[in-house]
Amino acid sequence: MGKHPKLENLNSLFASNKDFSLTDEQYEKKTGIPLPKKIDYILKRSALAKKCKQLGYSMTVQEKIVFFRKDKKQ
Repeated sequence: MGKHPKLENLNSLFASNKDFSLTDEQYEKKTGIPLPKKIDYILKRSALAKKCKQLGYSMTVQEKIVFFRKDKKQ
């Protein structure tokens, strides 16, 4: 099993309750590990996906840029 991302370094971005995006380079700089290669994994099974669901965000990935949108129902 590989290193776990330091997702707590993204807390200020999530706390803003606004949409934001991160390039793969920005994600790696903030979390300490590279963005996973498989898009399906990023969106459905990663620690990042679990954190997004918990905080009321949804994600899309386009050319290794992850876009976060605050869900309206929360």
